[in-house]
Amino acid sequence: TLEGTVPATFGEQADIVWRNILAVLASAGMGTGDLVKVTMILTSRDYLPVHREKRQQYLGEHKPAFTVIVAETLDPGWLLEVEAIAVADS
Repeated sequence: TLEGTVPATFGEQADIVWRNILAVLASAGMGTGDLVKVTMILTSRDYLPVHREKRQQYLGEHKPAFTVIVAETLDPGWLLEVEAIAVADS
């Protein structure tokens, strides 16, 4: 967050991640439809239902290639990490 704190819940962290992705896309004149590949690392399988809900909330009907990995993250407070690749139309 802007305050430098990490929210405690997966849902709150996912909202921040998706809002950041949307902001970066918008700054490049792009939107979610330009996403071609997303890799999401979750620290627990238990987060999968919320992950799916948030993905639907932010991507709607757009379905880029999507990989979900369950693993530890660099910081134990981070419940997810995301890599998103977008391609703009030429």
